Amino acid sequence: MSDTKQNFIVKYFSEFGVLRECGKNFWLTNFIQFFDGLSYFTLIIVFSLFLNKYCGFRDADAPYWVGMYTLFVSLFVFAVGTICDIIGLRRTYLIGFILLIGGRLVLGMGADFGTEVLQLSQDSSRYFVMAGIGMMSFGTAFMSPCITTSIRRFTTLRSRPTGFNFYYLFMNVGALLAGFAIVDPLLKWQGDIDGLLWVINFGTVCNCIAFIFTRFIDEDFFAVPEERIVKTEKSAQRPLQLIAQVARERAFQKLIVFLVLTLGVRLVFTLQFLVMPQYYLRTIGDDFKLGFMNSLNPFVIITGLILIIPILNKFSTVKLMITGMSISACSLLLMAVPPQTYFIIPGIETIGQAYFVAIFLQILIFAFGELLFSPRFSEYVARVAPKDKVASYMSLSALPMFIAKPINGVVGGLLVSYLCFDGIAAKMDTGHIGFWDSPEFMWTIYLIMALISPLAIILTKDSFVSDNPEETTAKEDTAEDVEKDEEENTVTANA
Repeated sequence: MSDTKQNFIVKYFSEFGVLRECGKNFWLTNFIQFFDGLSYFTLIIVFSLFLNKYCGFRDADAPYWVGMYTLFVSLFVFAVGTICDIIGLRRTYLIGFILLIGGRLVLGMGADFGTEVLQLSQDSSRYFVMAGIGMMSFGTAFMSPCITTSIRRFTTLRSRPTGFNFYYLFMNVGALLAGFAIVDPLLKWQGDIDGLLWVINFGTVCNCIAFIFTRFIDEDFFAVPEERIVKTEKSAQRPLQLIAQVARERAFQKLIVFLVLTLGVRLVFTLQFLVMPQYYLRTIGDDFKLGFMNSLNPFVIITGLILIIPILNKFSTVKLMITGMSISACSLLLMAVPPQTYFIIPGIETIGQAYFVAIFLQILIFAFGELLFSPRFSEYVARVAPKDKVASYMSLSALPMFIAKPINGVVGGLLVSYLCFDGIAAKMDTGHIGFWDSPEFMWTIYLIMALISPLAIILTKDSFVSDNPEETTAKEDTAEDVEKDEEENTVTANA
């Protein structure tokens, strides 16, 4: 092997070596994320189907309640971030996992408890399921602010970009296993209906394991000692006071504008669990390998991140986000074109085969865009935040998605019920479905929504985003402090 090639390989793997600077708390956080993520991804793959087939929710209601679940998560996460900043990581993890595990138990047992124990109708039993969704969403809301705050706290400045990339990589290992290693075997073993309940129960066990790891976290450790904030009586604030303070900060206001501009493509990410499962089964058939296809996305992300993490660190954060958003948005074009387009490919002779190729290619391309965008997106939001308000920023940054998710849930449910209804495959085979009544029109609508995001960021990036958000935030904080001092001096002079 030549010296040049050997030096390249050594340099490549040395980029991962910076993670040696991270102590046990960083790795504990990643194990918490892994098991919590495994629980979440197994749920989200079958959530709509579980509500529809096992709990008896109607076609339009199942995506709606999945959307409501994500809405509740965004709603509760507002308070969680400030709670985490005030009471600390360990207590926040404790509260979150108690709610999350309790909610999942109610979700899994609610329908059967109502119909078999209380002898209620299926419609009445759904209220137990809805209660479980609400409780579970409250617990889920605790996870993201806590975990991202932990990643920032337990990484050095040098290792932080690689740390966030690794966190996203390890999370997608869970997503990969969730599909082909968990969901498909359980559905095959227990059947298409009872297997759904076993998937829910498996996730509950994973949450219990994640909770055990939280008990070993040392919340007083800071990889960068300068980021430690000494709590005093003066600095202690109530959650509403902290929320109001954050909302007035220029850095946060700019961040909210940035997040609103990215909504189009970020909403497409939610389609993976709102619309895709029913779309897959209704265009291809019930024998479609749902778990396997859902594993393709994390497989591409894991492989891609392993190969290009050292390369990603050499590029601008903003450029990577814009490139990733553009690629993910354009992937929807593959499902927006008529399936007959794929008949030009040798071996593609049926509508079902054409849909399979379109779905397969869309997942691969979308995943490549996601691996460029998502890790940098999480890192960017964490970097914008002042060091004493990371969890608050992470939670309040959910505001745009809080507004948009219920809309997307309702729209997704209506589009599925009208443009991808049960039995549509038979009509498409006979040619009785036009473009404006087909699933392709649904994807055209989402394609237009997704393309708006990268275009908007390109046009406004000089105003709302920066490749060095920490410096920008520090300058704006200094400017705000100067303004406050001038106002106080003016008031004193007038007095």
